[in-house]
Amino acid sequence: MNAINKLFRKYVVDLPKEGKVQLVRSLAVGVIATLVDMGSLVVMKEWLGLRNHTVIAATIAYMLGLVTNYLLSTFWAFRGLNTKKRGVEFAVFAVISLIGLGLNNLIIMLFEKVLGPRQVFGAWLNADKYYIIGKVVATVVVFVWNFGMRKLLLYRGKPAANDGDNAVASAPAAKDGSDADVNPPAP
Repeated sequence: MNAINKLFRKYVVDLPKEGKVQLVRSLAVGVIATLVDMGSLVVMKEWLGLRNHTVIAATIAYMLGLVTNYLLSTFWAFRGLNTKKRGVEFAVFAVISLIGLGLNNLIIMLFEKVLGPRQVFGAWLNADKYYIIGKVVATVVVFVWNFGMRKLLLYRGKPAANDGDNAVASAPAAKDGSDADVNPPAP
């Protein structure tokens, strides 16, 4: 548990302001991508005839969420990347995300095929709906995986977007430690 506390402090509590902006924006991106992912999963399973094809529905839904996440992460949460390396960046993003997809599908299948038939949550949830609980758990696990790996491999040291709402966070501080130079004059 001590190792988890150290990681939490390093990557959440003790982040510089620009890192906190990235984290908050990543959470917002994650919420939007999760809505796309979970919404399309439920629509495919419940209304589009993929009730017995959870892995196919979960994979398609995850990919829709992935594209949403990539676009929002690249152009908003972690803006300022070198566009000359966009192909390499997407390849690394895709590998990280494919591992996330594996975790996603494994967790969903664990809930649907192992826990659901055993009714581990009792009678309040039908066995055929356990994939939804699995998706919620998978979302948390995969968010931690994706954010950690993307921050480590892709966006390390990248500034948060500077579009007015975080200008204070990305501006240099005065040499004497005051906030006198927080808003330097525009060039």
